[in-house]
Amino acid sequence: MVRPLTRRRILRNITALLSGSMVSQGINALTLLLIARQLGPAGYGQYAACFALAGFAAILINLGADIWLLREGGRQAAPLSESLGSVLAVKVVAGIAWLGLILVVAPLLRQDTFPAGLLQLSAFSVLLDSLFATALTAFKASLRNHVTSLLESASDATWLMTTLLLIGLRVQQVETYVQVRIIVLFISLLVAIFIIWRTIGIRGTFRTVRRLVREAPPFAASELLSWISLRMDVLIIAFALGEHAAGLYAPAVSIVNALFLVPAAVHGVMVPVLSHLVMTNTAQAEVTAKRMVILLLATGLGLSLTLMGGAPLLVSFLKESFSGSLSVLRILSAILLFKSGSFAMAAILVAIGRQPHRALVQAVAAIANIGLNLWIVYRLGIEGVAWVYVLTELLTVLGYTWLVQRYRPRSVAYSMVK
Repeated sequence: MVRPLTRRRILRNITALLSGSMVSQGINALTLLLIARQLGPAGYGQYAACFALAGFAAILINLGADIWLLREGGRQAAPLSESLGSVLAVKVVAGIAWLGLILVVAPLLRQDTFPAGLLQLSAFSVLLDSLFATALTAFKASLRNHVTSLLESASDATWLMTTLLLIGLRVQQVETYVQVRIIVLFISLLVAIFIIWRTIGIRGTFRTVRRLVREAPPFAASELLSWISLRMDVLIIAFALGEHAAGLYAPAVSIVNALFLVPAAVHGVMVPVLSHLVMTNTAQAEVTAKRMVILLLATGLGLSLTLMGGAPLLVSFLKESFSGSLSVLRILSAILLFKSGSFAMAAILVAIGRQPHRALVQAVAAIANIGLNLWIVYRLGIEGVAWVYVLTELLTVLGYTWLVQRYRPRSVAYSMVK
């Protein structure tokens, strides 16, 4: 029996996911800052560069399937257990082939920035993280976000504790920190799968796999383009300026990306909710979407101002060798406002079935991001790259907003202002 979507249930899920995300992302950001502080700009530059490259390559195995699964949870076109099992099957098969490709390619890259062993470990960690994310998405799609929060927070807390243990032992080897992350993710994945097996169930079907592969391209394109907006700058800096510059830039962008927790939490809850309302009650969908947009814009503005004011304190924690990160962090603080708006508009676009149009906006922003970064990285360095990030996020939110207004007569009359 499907439980009704009441306001109380929606708010309870947002609260559960948001509280869990605050804890999880806070721990995540702290752990990365501690690793950066321990390894220094050069060592952390290798760490960030390898994870950035592995994350980019992982689009081949993700296929945007988690966004697809989140939507399926709201539409209920097939049992969630069937959709989940199909997604996991595709990811495991694709992931094995993908790891083989990384093993071959890793030794051919620039070894001072992308050491082969570190890149291979990073790729395995990214694969486990992708499977764990799918498990968490299943709980989001079924509006069991208290489970999502508990699992995600416990996993990241364990990672923090093991990282503190390594720091206490004065470990300086970058690979060791990745190996510990792999162990934590593997255990977290096993626990999540066990809970899913007992609650939701897992049973993939060839029919659903075919439907996933057929419907995946817009979602995969969206994930690729989102990744470009979040991480391509780190990769470009690593290739162009080396591991030290990447080590200065990466902590700042990691802090900003970690603070996306609030809009991401609301987005994770509202995609299945809006998808359901669009199919059953368009008038309520309009009201719910408008409130979500106002909430996220107000939250984004508050986050931007808070980060701008607190930037010196954050950089001082990283020691004097990271002083070059301060100006970057201040520039990037504006992104929190724009990204909050993007999350709101993206939830609406996915819910009304305009994912392909969303991908077009992301493509324009991604092409602008790459082109401008390649042109500016040698001229203005990491500060110039930071300004490019801000500009492309502004372009994205403006494009999404235009799409929501453009397709209003064909779906639901969403509007930011009236």
